[in-house]
Amino acid sequence: MQRTLLHITDCHLVPLGEDLQGTDTNATLNKVLTQALGEGTPDAIVATGDLVHSGGVAVYRQFMASLASATDAPLLCTPGNHDFLAPMLEAGLPMSPLQVGPWSIVGLDSHEDDPPKACVDDQRRQALVRLWQQQQTQFALLATHHPLLSIGAPWLDKDRIEAPEALMDSLMDSLSEQPMPSFGAAIFGHAHQEINAHYRGAPLFGTPSTAFQFAPRSESFAMGSKIPGYRWLSLEDDGSVASQVRWLGDTPTQTSLT
Repeated sequence: MQRTLLHITDCHLVPLGEDLQGTDTNATLNKVLTQALGEGTPDAIVATGDLVHSGGVAVYRQFMASLASATDAPLLCTPGNHDFLAPMLEAGLPMSPLQVGPWSIVGLDSHEDDPPKACVDDQRRQALVRLWQQQQTQFALLATHHPLLSIGAPWLDKDRIEAPEALMDSLMDSLSEQPMPSFGAAIFGHAHQEINAHYRGAPLFGTPSTAFQFAPRSESFAMGSKIPGYRWLSLEDDGSVASQVRWLGDTPTQTSLT
């Protein structure tokens, strides 16, 4: 049986009436949700950070209102470097793992309030392994904000998760120690572009921003020409994953991820 996951990231919402980098980020999020949910009904939605750029609790509530008006699908949020944890929690953004059939979706908090660099120390790594071990499913998908690999853009790569291979190895290798979910895939944001990679056979997916994109492989900050985007994932009962990035304004198609 096929389960579908909608991945959105880097929404960068600001107070209503404002814009960011010339983009009405509230409008682009709502347009993305309208288009995506016109294509299919997800079993869950994951939003991986930089959900709000400014405005605090009120804007996090805007984010939740946009999601609630569009769908009642279960939601998992992880914070990004532009997010602040206390107002996220006050606004009720859900951060607990989700179970979708034989899959768990488990979030990793890779942020510190405000600094751009990822913060995943030994304490967070160990906490993630323990959380992973608690999941009563066959497979698990890791969701986090910062990239789990180099993406070829020095100004972004300096802030990625350090030694992500050790983190993923610890999750993959723990299977031999006790029954627990196997590592099925990982999704992340922060890069504002589409990324498709693998580690030890497991897919790693970076998803475009619902707001605006960065130029791929740029030495320093540079805006890209791509429009807002999002990603569908199909989680299969055998542990395989199919994925498709969609862009705002794409011609509607009959998708196998519905």
